[in-house]
Amino acid sequence: MADEIVRFNRVSKRFRLGAGHDSIRDLLAAGMRKLVSRPANGRRKSVVRALTDVDFSVARGEALGIIGPNGAGKSTALKILAGIVQPDSGEVILRGRLAALIEVGAGFHGDLTGRENIYLNGAILGMHRAEVSRKLDDIVAFAGLERFLDTPVKRYSSGMYARLGFSIAAHVDPDVLLVDEVLSVGDAVFRLRCMDRMNELVCNGTTLILVTHNLDQMQSVCRRAIVLDRGRKVFDGSSQDAVTQYMQAISQTYMSHRGDLSGREDVPRDVELMGLTFHDGTSDGVVWTRSGKTISAKVRFSLKRPVHKLVVELNMRATVSENLVSINSGRDGVMIHAGSGVQEVRLMISGLPVRGGQYFWNVRMWDGDSGEMLCDSPFRYPLCIDDGGHATGILCIDHEWSIIRSKSTISIPKPGVSCDGDSEIRKGEHENLPVR
Repeated sequence: MADEIVRFNRVSKRFRLGAGHDSIRDLLAAGMRKLVSRPANGRRKSVVRALTDVDFSVARGEALGIIGPNGAGKSTALKILAGIVQPDSGEVILRGRLAALIEVGAGFHGDLTGRENIYLNGAILGMHRAEVSRKLDDIVAFAGLERFLDTPVKRYSSGMYARLGFSIAAHVDPDVLLVDEVLSVGDAVFRLRCMDRMNELVCNGTTLILVTHNLDQMQSVCRRAIVLDRGRKVFDGSSQDAVTQYMQAISQTYMSHRGDLSGREDVPRDVELMGLTFHDGTSDGVVWTRSGKTISAKVRFSLKRPVHKLVVELNMRATVSENLVSINSGRDGVMIHAGSGVQEVRLMISGLPVRGGQYFWNVRMWDGDSGEMLCDSPFRYPLCIDDGGHATGILCIDHEWSIIRSKSTISIPKPGVSCDGDSEIRKGEHENLPVR
């Protein structure tokens, strides 16, 4: 790779489960126990492979996202890059000044004030005292901790720790910046400021490696991403394709382990809800889809008696207090004649025009004749939506742009091309540019 600044070359790392011994006293005691006691049958210490032959490289000024389920090896990879953990095999090459934000409060001394910790962390990251002094006001202003600058950091909240840590790391002017999930403890405004700062650093030539479960955040900063699963790299490509790969794997894993936890409700009435699943025509069930894509929802339930006018309602929420979607068969003029026994109702949804994120659904049922509520499940059926990182509002709607070309001579140069007669646009001509 041209101008390569980070190289992870077939790196492997494993950890041994069980008690660890990191002092001479513990090692001596453990040695004596081995001499005088019999090894118990089957009590071998297990080994977990955190990374297995992981290989990737990052160019100068590139932003790389690393995503994957919990335990995939993401944080281990960052700790190896930061020099906190040594690999068992493989080679790690990193050129230039490194700044890392891996754990909340890492490198801080609780009894020192915020000001003192800025100088301490700056020195650890390779900054001279004069350089820290020159950037002190900017660091404090970015973190928004002016009032607490001379307060011991042991009295800071986790969010204040993260704000100060990121501000220091982002003002080191690093060649490589490593960021783990710690930004999730900050408030929404600070997270947006962090995203702007990371974009600014990348534009100025800093290499960024971002580990996060926030897929929208990752796509807004990183054009490329790798997916780790059980310590192995399973995908390396565009961030949008990486999200697709990751969510499809998560859907398959979730559906295979769902079992009876899919939603059996202990309702002491005439209906037993057996589950709500989503389908996109490509698999037995999904918990992920793209914004605007047609999906079907399948409700399975068992009735103890026939219900001649059954009303079924599905609701979707992103938060506890806000219903985003509510679809009711009764309001649509559809009355379902359901006999006793196991039944199934399907709902076709031509597209959910909402921004990317995680949403939860519930199921409600009524007897249309008596008005009796038969079922009201919790909001616990997940459906993740990927908007490709384009939406910033609540809704993600289909839209279309039009360019109206003026008849008067208006010269609009193409990038890198000077104005001339070939770039005229005339009034009345237009070009439709559909956007999905």
